[in-house]
Amino acid sequence: MMKSKFVSIQLGYVLGASSLLTAIVYFFATNWQALTRAQKFAPIFILIFGFYGLSVWLSHKSGREFLSRLGLFASCISFGVGIALIGQTYNSHADSYSLFAVWFVPALLYALFTRWQPFYILAYILGHLAYLFYFFPLWRGNPDTEAIEIIILLVLAIANGCLYMLTERGRLHSPILRWVAFQAALGIMLWLSNSIAYEQYGPWMNLPLLAVLAVVIQYVRKTKNKSYLLFAGLWVSMTVTVKYIELAIRYYSELFYIGGILFVILFIGANVKFVQVVRAWNPPAEKDNEAKPEGDFTKWVARVLTVSVIVIGTLIGSLSLIGLVTGVLGFRDPQYVLIGFGILAIVSMIFAVHVNSLVRYTLLCCGLLIGAGAAAAMDYTIVLVIFLALTILAFANMTGKVQRILFFLVSEAIAAFILHNLLGHSVAVFLVLTTILFVIFITAQLIRNETVRAPLQYSSFPSFLLAFFILTFITEFSWYYMSNGLYFLAVIAVLIISRQLQSSWTFSWGMTFWIAFLVYKYYDLAWKLLHKSVSLAILGLLIIGITVWYEQRNRQALAAEHAQADYSWYVKGTRLLIAVLLMLQLSAMSLQIGKSEWLLSHGQLIKLELAPLDPRSLMQGDYVRLHYAISDPELPAELERDRFFHKKIAVVLAPDASTGVYEFRRLYTKGEQLSPGEIRMNGTIGGLGNVEYGIETYFIPEGTGQDVERNARYAVVKVSANGDAILVRLLQETSLVR
Repeated sequence: MMKSKFVSIQLGYVLGASSLLTAIVYFFATNWQALTRAQKFAPIFILIFGFYGLSVWLSHKSGREFLSRLGLFASCISFGVGIALIGQTYNSHADSYSLFAVWFVPALLYALFTRWQPFYILAYILGHLAYLFYFFPLWRGNPDTEAIEIIILLVLAIANGCLYMLTERGRLHSPILRWVAFQAALGIMLWLSNSIAYEQYGPWMNLPLLAVLAVVIQYVRKTKNKSYLLFAGLWVSMTVTVKYIELAIRYYSELFYIGGILFVILFIGANVKFVQVVRAWNPPAEKDNEAKPEGDFTKWVARVLTVSVIVIGTLIGSLSLIGLVTGVLGFRDPQYVLIGFGILAIVSMIFAVHVNSLVRYTLLCCGLLIGAGAAAAMDYTIVLVIFLALTILAFANMTGKVQRILFFLVSEAIAAFILHNLLGHSVAVFLVLTTILFVIFITAQLIRNETVRAPLQYSSFPSFLLAFFILTFITEFSWYYMSNGLYFLAVIAVLIISRQLQSSWTFSWGMTFWIAFLVYKYYDLAWKLLHKSVSLAILGLLIIGITVWYEQRNRQALAAEHAQADYSWYVKGTRLLIAVLLMLQLSAMSLQIGKSEWLLSHGQLIKLELAPLDPRSLMQGDYVRLHYAISDPELPAELERDRFFHKKIAVVLAPDASTGVYEFRRLYTKGEQLSPGEIRMNGTIGGLGNVEYGIETYFIPEGTGQDVERNARYAVVKVSANGDAILVRLLQETSLVR
């Protein structure tokens, strides 16, 4: 009981702090015009230093090591907000790689200094964003050279592979990063072997993909890691399926689909024999007492093979049969053939209890995918009801947790199609579906039979949260605020109750959807960022207040728990380094602000012609993407080849005699003397061969993008003597936009 109270208090501080930090991000993203530049920057400096000071103070208090870590993490998040705010205030690049690269450095160092998992996750995300935005900015487009893009992504895959090995060998202590890096490395390698996306070099990338898969399977087999063996098997299944789809696109024919069906038959038959051999293989256990039971691992290998074969057989078999029926055999109404096959396959396999499990489940899954898919595509409600009844029957007659979870999820999807056909409105569909899933989850708690209760719990609970989450986006008017408020309370209740009951899987799902709510609501345009910011700030303060009250009420019971805690959580010798790192962060922000202010005060004022666009930044709010008349000069061939590596250049501009608008004259040559009226402006060659000057982003108050896009014609820019530029304001023909 004491432990659950202690954990609940930690959870309360996490929920409150995350709400407050999200409110801070939302607030500064609004670009509220009532605040001056100094009024924007002062709170961020106070937050960064204040959270750090709180962390240091709490680190000397018994039982406060968690809050001390949380304070340091909040300081790091505030630094990122500060960097984004500087870019927003001075209209530098939105979602620039430099924002994430600068933020990545302290996040990584904090992770190494503290070994706390949230810092590892933050550093991983920021590192990937910086790398990807450097080569693939949202507004630049992808490189048009296939080989370069493959090399860029291949480096990222290798980096993830190295990160996996570092975490696997214990050099870095992060199970979460180990899992994510493993999936990312294999996912990128599979994507690079896609011959549809990369016609020239994609087929050749199959060779390193096969080599990587072979090494991975051999390694996880040697280390007897069951979870990663399962993931490796699933990646093999996905690889085979993707390669089949590529071949189907390129070699569409009757013989191909017939060959696909024959391949599935032979593939399943061979694996039936192979699984039997694996299950029979049980060599004598080693004398080493610490060795893992060989027989237990052998059974797990057989399960992985079974799942992989069923996935491959279902997807390839279904695609081949659908292609054969719809595209080759020329049936007038092929949907009836597919539906008939689906019903026949499902009914026969439900009752064919003596058929090999590989064959049975593959045919059953093929029947569900083909039959129910055809009925859903044709909006046959009555037929969908029949398939729903068959999935319920399969759930009742089949054994195995995974199989029953699969049947429940399929029945859930079928029910969604039925509700859509009957109700015709997405809000009503997800409202009914959310209610049904919640009732099923609650009812499952009353079932004593574990083989029935567990599949219902594991499938209905995340499905309930997902349906409820979708509902918060599609409702309107007062229903929108009601659904968001109820979802907020529901997720908090899930987190508190799961912590009290020490249910790790429900807590993990609850925390996942809590984070998703805070992140994705940023892009929800139905509710203004300022209103969301105020609401989250109030809720965060309320949660922290309740948590403090609850902790004070139970402080005597928690005293013993606090006394046993190790509150010296800083890695030895890193306190001074963290303090120095904090001062470097504040100094970097101050220098950037000072440089921008000097340019605003001393730069030469010029006017440029533009044509804007209107997106939203990841962290900095709404902005107008600007494209200038000077952005597309003719570049020499040698400079065109450097566009993927952000080569820096300078151009010479001069005013038009009649309009006063500055126009491109030539590329600047180092050391040349400029004529009267000419100025030099520094730029970078972009991925599409255009020149970017660092003034392509103009941040605006939320909801004003269309007005700016419609009215803005010119940009007023200040340029320093050394060629650096800063965007001051936008103009219509002669007047200010704002």
